[in-house]
Amino acid sequence: MGKVIRVTLQFRTRFWESIGPDKTDGKTLSHMNYLFTQDDWFPTWWTRMPDKVPILTGWAADRSAQWLSGKSRSFVVERALGSVGSALKIAPRRLASLLHEAWFHDWQNDPFSRGAYSYGGVGADRAQRDLARSVEKTLFFAGEATDIHTGTVHGAIASGRRAASEILRSLQ
Repeated sequence: MGKVIRVTLQFRTRFWESIGPDKTDGKTLSHMNYLFTQDDWFPTWWTRMPDKVPILTGWAADRSAQWLSGKSRSFVVERALGSVGSALKIAPRRLASLLHEAWFHDWQNDPFSRGAYSYGGVGADRAQRDLARSVEKTLFFAGEATDIHTGTVHGAIASGRRAASEILRSLQ
């Protein structure tokens, strides 16, 4: 099971629209989709483009997620603001003043998921089919772990459709 902490930061404005990599060329980050950094806490960020809303979503996987797991909301948000601030060269205090709201999800500590996404280890090439097998055509399973597209929303949706079809066939 993959470890992930996701944080969503809603700001009062899309402040990154006025930030440019080079002050002389007039370009800004107004069309930014993703921001990849070397930050230890949140190395991956994305916007809601093409929707121009003042939201940044951060993704901390594996070791970073393990460090953040079980921590308080204030701890996670502080690390997230530090990550964005470092990447965009804005003081975290300034970012905090622009912050409207923040949400995060700690999948490892969620009692209903106990992790963010599945992945198969060596020799697991039949695991998805085995996990998807119904029990006496009365208990059906769905979820990205039961589809060939493990670890993806696509796999979760496809497996839900597969399980629904199996249920409908069992009722005939």
